[in-house]
Amino acid sequence: MRPRDPQGSDHRLDVFVRQRSAQLGLSLTELCRRAGISRQTLYELERLPHKLPSLTTVVALAQVLDVHPMRLLQFVFELVPMKDTHRRARAGDRSAFVADITCPDGTAVGPGQRFEKIWSLQNVGTVPWHGRALQCRDDEVAIYDTVGGRVLVSPGLRPDQRTVPLPDVAPGETVQVAVWFTAPGQPCSAISYWKLVDSDGQLCFPASAGLWAQVRVVALAASAFANPGPAVKSA
Repeated sequence: MRPRDPQGSDHRLDVFVRQRSAQLGLSLTELCRRAGISRQTLYELERLPHKLPSLTTVVALAQVLDVHPMRLLQFVFELVPMKDTHRRARAGDRSAFVADITCPDGTAVGPGQRFEKIWSLQNVGTVPWHGRALQCRDDEVAIYDTVGGRVLVSPGLRPDQRTVPLPDVAPGETVQVAVWFTAPGQPCSAISYWKLVDSDGQLCFPASAGLWAQVRVVALAASAFANPGPAVKSA
C-alpha cells in the first residue's frame, strides 16, 4: 500500500546496510568483523536478486545493525519474483497509504509496553471495499543450533488480534485502522507486517508491500513511557 520502486536505490539491501552502518558509526570493515562475514559477502548484496544472501548472513547483519531480521529480508522479498498463489487485484481496485496516525517508524517504547498503532488508508480505486480486513502476516523467525536447539531471533510484536475488520469504504474515502500491540520484553528493534484481505481471506493486493509497525524497545525508566491514550475511532 505504500508506493515503492523496488529498483530504486532507496530500496536496495546493500544501500540500507551502508546507510545504517554510517548511522551507527561503523566502518564496513568493522561491520564485517562483528557480523563474522567477509567483505566479499557484503559486496554480494549488490547482486540481489541474482544472488541471494543466506539466512545466517541476514541474521548476523541484523544483530550488528540493531534491526529486526525481517527488516532486511523485506528487501529480498521485494526484489525476488515469487509465484502468485493468490487472486489478482480486481481491475480498478486500489489502495493508498495515507499516514501513520500514531507510532511512526522508530518510535521508542518500553519492554513489555502495550501501545496502539493506527494507520490511515484510502480507497483510491473505483471498487467499493466490503468485508475486508487488515491481517497480520508475521512469521516467527528462529534459528537452530548444531544440536537442533531452537532459538528465537526475536519474539516480535504481539498484536491483540491478528485480523482487524474494516468498515465498508467507498471509492475516495479514507479509513483509520487501529491495532494494539505488546512490545517484546527486552531491548530490540521489532516490526510487524500487515496486508488487506477480502472476505475469503485472500490477499486483495498481492504485489503490495503492505503496512507495518516498527518500534524500538529501549530499556529506560518506566516513567519515561506514558500510558497509551484512548483509541482513535475509524473514519
